[in-house]
Amino acid sequence: RVERMSASIVARLCAPALAPRRARLSKRRARPTLAPPVRAVVTAEDVAAQLSGEDLGKWESCRSILVGELGMDEDKADKTMIRAFGWGGQTYWRNEKVQEVPEVEDVEARIAYFLEIGIEQADLAEKVLGKVPEVLGCDVETRLKVNVAHIQKTCFMKPNTKNFRNYINRVPQVLGNNLDCAAQGLNCAGECNRCWARC
Repeated sequence: RVERMSASIVARLCAPALAPRRARLSKRRARPTLAPPVRAVVTAEDVAAQLSGEDLGKWESCRSILVGELGMDEDKADKTMIRAFGWGGQTYWRNEKVQEVPEVEDVEARIAYFLEIGIEQADLAEKVLGKVPEVLGCDVETRLKVNVAHIQKTCFMKPNTKNFRNYINRVPQVLGNNLDCAAQGLNCAGECNRCWARC
């Protein structure tokens, strides 16, 4: 007569045989954890070291505009321009703009356009450029006006209205968008910070 063994006895008897196999599997599955890459932070001093003469003068003039017209301090103005003109990481620009020297006329025209469509000065400095400084590097005709027209058409909001202003303050990236994966029937292109599908 064969007696049945309880499940706990079977588990105890098989455990030593299974233990080495489990150890081998856990070793096989264990992979080294890689530390995230460390990105060097670009400072105003780094930019100044690479610019000279006329180019350095343009940078300083554009900084003065941000300080004088928008009330930024010099440090914040420099940080805004570093990202707006591709001197820092390329998460937004993706090498479309790399270490560009800003033109005074372009910066003045973009600020004037932001104010023209109803964004208030304080909001422009804090809520728009404070969140997405890259929009300062976007061309008025080919990017900013096109996107404002898109907002009017798809969201039924006109510039210089409270709803439009609140929308821009909440989602300032819409001013710099240049891609719409959903409307074009594309798979995600991985450029979510410039895509209408995210807005």
